[in-house]
Amino acid sequence: MVDSLNDLLKAESEAEDIVSDGEIERDVIVQKALDDAHDMEQQFKKRLPEMYQSFTDKAHERAEQTIAEMKLRYDERNQELREMAKAHQQEALELAIDLILEVGK
Repeated sequence: MVDSLNDLLKAESEAEDIVSDGEIERDVIVQKALDDAHDMEQQFKKRLPEMYQSFTDKAHERAEQTIAEMKLRYDERNQELREMAKAHQQEALELAIDLILEVGK
């Protein structure tokens, strides 16, 4: 019976050692994960200015493109209006002359 008790105590001691080793290993894994997360966060923070600049450059390019498109549409519409005015200029002159001549009667 004493041998059985000694075996149980030895098994309990070995089990405690296994649990202790497991806890140490878990702590090492957790610390490594925390260190890795911290490193990744630092890398992200270092890239923020680059990402911000890239975003700003793309926004600037889109703004310039939009301005160019709006200017092109404005120029096209302006040309259309000038052509319409030119096409109706003679008609407007004739109507104005008719009105002037009628007023004189």
